[in-house]
Amino acid sequence: MLRSPSVSALSAALALVLCLPAVSWAQQTPDDDVYVVQPGDTCGSVARKVFGDVTVGSAKLHALNKMGPPPHELKPGSVLRIKGDPDARLTFIKPEVNAKRAGKVEWREANTGQGLWRLDSVNTLREAGAEVTFRDLTRLQMNENALVVIYGKATQAADKVKKSGAVELLQGELNVSLAELRGEPVGVQMPAAMVAARSKDLHVGVDAQQMSRVSVFDGQAEVSAKGQSVQVPKDHGTRVAKGQLPEKPRPLPEAPSWASGTRSVRLLLDDKGVDEELAWAPVKEAASYRVELARDERFNDRVHGETVQAAGEGLKSMARALGPGRYFARVRAMDAVGLLGKASAVRQVEVLRVKTERGSVTPQGIQGALRVDFSVEGAESLDFLLDGAPTTHPVRVEGVGAHTLELLPRGVPDARPEKLTITVSPPRVEVDLEPVAGAFRVKVLVLDERGRPLDGPFPQLKLLGQHGTQVEASLQRLPDGALMTRAVPGMRGGERVAALEALWGDTSVQRVSALAPVEQRAPTPVVAVEPEPAVEAAEEEVALQPMLGAPSGGGVEAAPLPTAFLPQAWLGELRVQPGLGSAGVDLARGRTTLAVEGRVSERVALGTAVALRPGALLRGGGEAGELPATALSVSLSGRVRLTDSPAFRVLLSFDGTFAGSGFGADVQGLRLRPALLAGLRRGRWAFSTSQGYALRPGQAQASWDSAYQAWFLPTPRLGLVAELDGLVDATPRVVGPVAFAAGVGARLRLGGFELGTSVRRGFGPDRARVWGDWSGLLTFGWTGLRPTQVQ
Repeated sequence: MLRSPSVSALSAALALVLCLPAVSWAQQTPDDDVYVVQPGDTCGSVARKVFGDVTVGSAKLHALNKMGPPPHELKPGSVLRIKGDPDARLTFIKPEVNAKRAGKVEWREANTGQGLWRLDSVNTLREAGAEVTFRDLTRLQMNENALVVIYGKATQAADKVKKSGAVELLQGELNVSLAELRGEPVGVQMPAAMVAARSKDLHVGVDAQQMSRVSVFDGQAEVSAKGQSVQVPKDHGTRVAKGQLPEKPRPLPEAPSWASGTRSVRLLLDDKGVDEELAWAPVKEAASYRVELARDERFNDRVHGETVQAAGEGLKSMARALGPGRYFARVRAMDAVGLLGKASAVRQVEVLRVKTERGSVTPQGIQGALRVDFSVEGAESLDFLLDGAPTTHPVRVEGVGAHTLELLPRGVPDARPEKLTITVSPPRVEVDLEPVAGAFRVKVLVLDERGRPLDGPFPQLKLLGQHGTQVEASLQRLPDGALMTRAVPGMRGGERVAALEALWGDTSVQRVSALAPVEQRAPTPVVAVEPEPAVEAAEEEVALQPMLGAPSGGGVEAAPLPTAFLPQAWLGELRVQPGLGSAGVDLARGRTTLAVEGRVSERVALGTAVALRPGALLRGGGEAGELPATALSVSLSGRVRLTDSPAFRVLLSFDGTFAGSGFGADVQGLRLRPALLAGLRRGRWAFSTSQGYALRPGQAQASWDSAYQAWFLPTPRLGLVAELDGLVDATPRVVGPVAFAAGVGARLRLGGFELGTSVRRGFGPDRARVWGDWSGLLTFGWTGLRPTQVQ
């Protein structure tokens, strides 16, 4: 199809050399509206060539181009206007639109801005549209498959419609908008009728049977046919069959109302566009509905149009694959005779593109590891709600899990919120274990969804040891972005195993385990081999040892090793507990204990202890009467573990102690003591307690003792403890001792050896008799034997 250039109503002055030369826009105007000067042209030759008469043509050239007085020298390439200002222009076209000049046969492709003169024609093809604007700004909006002839103003015309600068509609539909200052009606000639309208909103149409229809939404219109006229008022319409009189005007269908408000926001997550559902409420007397969606408020650039039958299921239309931008929608009802009703309120649809800074877009929403950062283009007038609470824009979401983001147009309470699902997953965490010198080097990589290392810090990341594995220190960053720490293996099924679980918040992201390599021993027995650090590689039930020891004021130790946790294998320990006073260290009134305890199965440990109060054996330079008698006691004990959690232990303990005659009458003899022991470990902190009830068979004497310890474990080898103890007589109807003690201590492991020290002070009514004032404790332990196999 050939292309026709266009002409502007406000084109720059065209001239010749010595007159005003034409400017470059003329190359975009139709070739039958201007003439391009050729070499050798003169005013006379151009007038003869274009107008056929030198005298008349020269006068027109001078009038149209303001050449000034002759003589003129025309410069080749200059552009001369050969027509006056057009009666109208094509101010919008949506291909394909064709135009034909008056008296011409061929149709040419039309262009935006093209001038239209009297008896020019415009034809819109399928799914096309055009807008024609007259000099006085009266506008005609042509729908698809419409054919219009421009009359323009002709003072000699006998027909008053043609004289008024109107149009002839041969087929299709027109929307007519009368200019504000127009002093006369706009005329539309149709095959069956003629319309003279004083309306800023008028719809006319001609169907295939040449039936004419007129709907007036503003002002009024006069419809004439066969010598008779009817006045059609606002919100009324009529129709005229060819060769018939106009029908009586009838009311038009009411404007439909939107089902979900007059403004909506949609988010574009990909390049495929979004689908927008346009739904409305039914209207009485409607046989069908016509819905339109356009990029402009005048509904020229329509991107969607559909006719929906009123009898169908659900009054809605789906606009598909909308790109980013602002759209305008309206819907009209159409009655049974085809008259178009009043338009609904214009609904505004905004399609906004989502730009992700961190995260990826999926059909289900936005997903990302660690956090999601994104923005919405053109969101200045929107309110954002994240999980129901206001949030800022750009949006950042860090909490692991699924979140709902709602976007609401600000100040539009009836607007439908646009919802977006945001899923934040923990990052990919890779944990590698490398055995090093009886322990494991732990290397951790935190990766995004594309496998790239992420920069820290990562306060949500935690490493939890399992089956007794201890994480020795906090994670340290390496130059390559990895994190490094050290883990000490624990025991599982009789084997030393390092087992770790990586947590992101409360979500498990990785679990790894590795067997510790078996150490090779020298073949000759005379070569000393470093024993396995069984205690150092203890489970999370690391042997927390109460530091304060037995009472020094005559009481007897309740158990050989009163701890809430079983040993890993065999444990031997020597404890020296002197008294502390103003006179210095008192070993004679203190206590020295040798204790041995062994784990005989996965849940059971047995032990024994021998305690000595030196007394008169350490007579020194003092008199014998100043020192208590030498005293000896023997204890047997057993403990059973009741729980399986490596970080929380509950044990049942039972022990019996026999104190010799060197002790006072209130202590000597047999004492039986059942007790409940419990311990809890959280990271570097641990807490343990024991609650015991001691009985003296045959003497109706009983006492209740309690101990509470709080531990801080900066490394697997060192423990710091604070302890509070109490002893209350529980003999019925007998007033017995009530005493308390508090102290602090420390314990250090070196290979298979353990060293400990503490200091304690008694208080309460009977502190001197039960605990003494001040006392200390030194311990030396050994766990050199290999762990026993699980029973």
